[in-house]
Order: sequence, then structure tokens, then C-alpha cells
Amino acid sequence: MSGTATERVMQYIRRQKLAVGDRLPAEVDISRMLGLSRNSLREAYADLMAKGLLKNKHGVGTFIANPPILNALTGAPGFWKLIENAGMKPSFREIVRGEVIAPEEIAAILGLAAEKPSQRLRWLFLANDQPCILVDHYLAHGVPLNAFNALTEHNALAAIAPFTIVDGASLSTRTSAINATDEIANLLQVNEGDALLWSTALVHSGDGSVPLASRSWMVPHLLNSHQVMALAPAHFQGNATPAPEDETK
Repeated sequence: MSGTATERVMQYIRRQKLAVGDRLPAEVDISRMLGLSRNSLREAYADLMAKGLLKNKHGVGTFIANPPILNALTGAPGFWKLIENAGMKPSFREIVRGEVIAPEEIAAILGLAAEKPSQRLRWLFLANDQPCILVDHYLAHGVPLNAFNALTEHNALAAIAPFTIVDGASLSTRTSAINATDEIANLLQVNEGDALLWSTALVHSGDGSVPLASRSWMVPHLLNSHQVMALAPAHFQGNATPAPEDETK
């Protein structure tokens, strides 16, 4: 098994399909299974406990906690990866695609004419088959809906890569709390009025333009943050992107 001590522990959790409340093996046993020293394992546990993924019950053992999906936001663009990093099984559904009137703020950011229909995709992400994140992707003029296809799957960055100057690109997000409307509550299977995370994310192309603006509603943990991260070319490669030897970069 390769990777850092933390990555090895997460790989073990996913491989064993451990769920919230499950207890990890004794330290001496899991250290041996993962090829780690006891000190390295304890450092990994401390890291995962700080992220809310594990919890320790003194004299009893170490258990899988109820993982906050967004704790690993920095450095991992994409909701699919965030769910994986939380030790849960991700899946997603495209609910609808087509033209809608974008929110005024989004229309202004994308340079869209006010009150004119714009292209939107609505995605629902699930963690362990439970709805957890609803996303509305709004596309700038020139980014076609058919860029989001079986090749790019759930990877929005891969879909917009041909229409983005990747060098110098960045992703910015602003997240705060909001109460679920009836429509959003039904899709996320929560109660109307429940507190959700509400986020606006912008992909900034290397030339400063914004090809994609997204709104998302997230369950279950509250977080208020503003984060900006650099995007590398690798972030724009989908799961089915041809290998380097098959495609001239």
C-alpha cells in the first residue's frame, strides 16, 4: 500500500467499507496491516481526528466519526473528491440541463444579459447513497452544454477545460449558512428551513474571465469560509481523459 500514513488509513477505511460508528482495529494490528510504525499511525489518526473523520473513546478504541465533507476543501477541487476524502462513497445524478434565468449576481459575473436565459446544469451529489450536495452550474457564453458529457462525467473543470486558459487559473469559493427552501429541501431530503451550507464558486481563467459560476447547497455541516486555490492543468483532466501517450498535450 502506497501513500502517506493518512492516505493509507483512508484507503483502508474505504476498502473495508467502514461506516460511521465502526471501530478500527487495534493500533498494533492496523500498523502491521498498513506497514506503518506506531508513531506514524498515531500522527495519521491525529490528522484525521482534527478533520473530524475519526474520534477516540478513551480505553475503548478509535471509531469512524460523522465526517464533515467540506473539511478537506482546500487543495481538492470537486465535490466528488471531497466526499471521497471524507471516507464516503460518492455518486451523482444530473437532474436537469437547459436554459434558465440566472441570478442577477451570477449573470453579472458571467457577463450575461440581464433577464436573458442562460445555460445551466443541476447536479445532485450523494455520499453513501444519501443526497448531500446540490449544485447549479451556470455557463458563460461560448461554453456549450454538450461539453458536459460522458467523457467529463462529474468533473466540471474537465468539461470547461477547452474553453479555459488553464495556466494561472484559480477557483474561489464563498460559503455561508442558509435555510433550505421547499424545493431544495425536497432534493436534499431534509426539512424545509433546515440550515445548509450555501456556496458560490467561480472558476477564473488565466486571462481573468469566468467561464463557470456555480451555486451549491450542502448537507450536513455548517462552515463559513472564503477560500482561493490555484488550479493546475491536472485538475482539468477528467477520469476518462486519454493518457499522455495517447494525446499530444
